Amino acid sequence: MKPSWTMLGLSHRDAGVDVRGRLALEQCADAVYRDLLEVTDEALVLSTCNRSEVYAFGEPVALQAAIRLSWMRHVDGAEELLDRYAQRLQGSAAVEHLFLVAAGLDAQIVGETQILGQLKDAFATAAGAGAVGKELSMVVQAALAAARRAHRDTGLDAYPVSVGAAAVALGRQAFGDLTGKTVLMIGAGEVAELCLTHLREAGASEIVISNRTRARAEELTQRFGGQAAGWEESDEWLRRADLVLSSTSAPHTILYARDLRRILRARRERPLILIDLAVPHDVEPSAAQLPGVFLYDLDSLSEITAASRVERQREADVAREIVVRAAADFHRRSCERTAVPLIQSLRGKADRVRDDELQRAFRRLGDVAPDERRVIEQLASRIVNKLLNDPTVALKECALREDGDACLRLAARIFHLDGQERPQEA
Repeated sequence: MKPSWTMLGLSHRDAGVDVRGRLALEQCADAVYRDLLEVTDEALVLSTCNRSEVYAFGEPVALQAAIRLSWMRHVDGAEELLDRYAQRLQGSAAVEHLFLVAAGLDAQIVGETQILGQLKDAFATAAGAGAVGKELSMVVQAALAAARRAHRDTGLDAYPVSVGAAAVALGRQAFGDLTGKTVLMIGAGEVAELCLTHLREAGASEIVISNRTRARAEELTQRFGGQAAGWEESDEWLRRADLVLSSTSAPHTILYARDLRRILRARRERPLILIDLAVPHDVEPSAAQLPGVFLYDLDSLSEITAASRVERQREADVAREIVVRAAADFHRRSCERTAVPLIQSLRGKADRVRDDELQRAFRRLGDVAPDERRVIEQLASRIVNKLLNDPTVALKECALREDGDACLRLAARIFHLDGQERPQEA
């Protein structure tokens, strides 16, 4: 089987937030890269709140097994969950999927653009791990270009969406207005930045940023305003806040139901709205059972965008056509490149035969006028070009077949092309 792209992973389409959290690869991406580089030179680990996917280039069956084994090695319980929830794609299907992911068209909130930055970061991490080669570089750059084109050439961005925007919209829905409200933002990563941008636009009066590293929280206050708080001050602000948004990269729960029960007593029956944007959960799910607690997670956010869903979906359908076409074009060109060495060799052989026969003819003709010589040379070149056109097209079509390598090897033998028994990609 010829080398191609393969993908093993899952997203919000396949599993709920709990399963996604258990199978998240963010904390063990480096280890996965080390495993995969034993069987391939090119791989990409894409781990976000809504998906954990591994892409690799090479022999698909072997790579599927290697990815699965590495996942099982570094994530407890992965075997059962992968067998139940994971999606497996290869060849053109894997390429198309990556293109759709990059454009935000496979997102929980269709059309979100946060994934562009996440894909770039994942590519940078892959490069740092030594897992980037020509194939990965080309497919990621092509996917990003198609994503930008889809957003530029449609009205998709007329309905701006992101996890941060949806979370703030959920908070506004709960209160009607955030004016005069105190908001506690736990965490200071990329999602937190998105939330802070929309919180300011929504008119939140007091914003507190709490983070394990206080310096990082203070850095965000310089950009978004508000005040910074250390981890040890979280309880105090949980007692005072009207709305709490939490998005840390902690591998475990940071807000337990028992702690929130104690905090609620100090709030004197004031309701507490918690929006958990982390995978795995920052907030223990059982906290939703506490009186006065209204807990939402990532799976709740899609409901917030219902009002604009129809219009956005119409634009998303147009964007999808653009992206699918771009993915198909990329896959076709990638396959056709495998025929290039053979086509070049065939062209070289034909040119040599043409030149030899022209020299033989000129020797027999004797003194030929320059204009007549030029006419004869052009005639010979046109004949060669016309004769090579059909074989060139056929060889490119061969490269698109599942058995493309075997087809090209057969063509090399038919045309007696030395050194082309196993054509290599250009």
